[in-house]
Amino acid sequence: MSSSPKQSLSVRAVARDVASAYRAHWFFLVTAAVVVLLPQSLADGLLDGLNVEGIHSARDVAVLVAAPLTIIVNLFGQAFYAGLAAAAVIEWRAKRPLPGIVALLRSLPLGRLVLLDIVLTVGTAIGLVLLVIPGLIFMAFFSISPALVKFEHQGVWGSMRRSRELVRGNFWRVMATVVATIVVTEIAASLISAPFHGTAIVTVVDLAADGLLQPIEGLVIVVVALALLELRGEAPEAGELARAVGDVRD
Repeated sequence: MSSSPKQSLSVRAVARDVASAYRAHWFFLVTAAVVVLLPQSLADGLLDGLNVEGIHSARDVAVLVAAPLTIIVNLFGQAFYAGLAAAAVIEWRAKRPLPGIVALLRSLPLGRLVLLDIVLTVGTAIGLVLLVIPGLIFMAFFSISPALVKFEHQGVWGSMRRSRELVRGNFWRVMATVVATIVVTEIAASLISAPFHGTAIVTVVDLAADGLLQPIEGLVIVVVALALLELRGEAPEAGELARAVGDVRD
């Protein structure tokens, strides 16, 4: 889990690039995050404080149905947002405006991203149950997989193998950037919304917190993935990256 200096990921450079990309496309990133996370925030507000002990009314049925539907919608939303974050970083690096939403949608390998999101979520959850540390290690090795699905057109298992290969040698720096960012932003969002109750207020607070913090997670994953590819001299050409996010302009 160590690497030579010339092969090391620069935590400072990652932070600088994430801040610059966020600043350049903040309105797009925050707006997209709010739209993508709206179903989850509504569900959090509706289910806040609700407990179901058996099915005794239509309300109980609604609560039971809402939970799995929310998970499904959230999986698709997270997969979609991974593609948007990739587009924001690539077009910021090229100093070009983002392509249209239709082009972005057409470029998304949504099925692979959703399946990958399921695998990563389950793997991380199992690892966290096993005394936390295994979950963090799992996150470090595989969290950049969604970006590799976009950049290298990998499948679910191929992207995970590639992620592990790229992270090896920069494990602790990936832990300090990607994993730390995910953990800190998730905790921050939870702490912000914890004091509030009621459907309307919980929904608004969740959206505000997640809308501002979710872009940071997405950008860090993409920036780190590109940086690790560049360290190995294996980053796709600029034109190939642009096409990967639906930018077919000359």
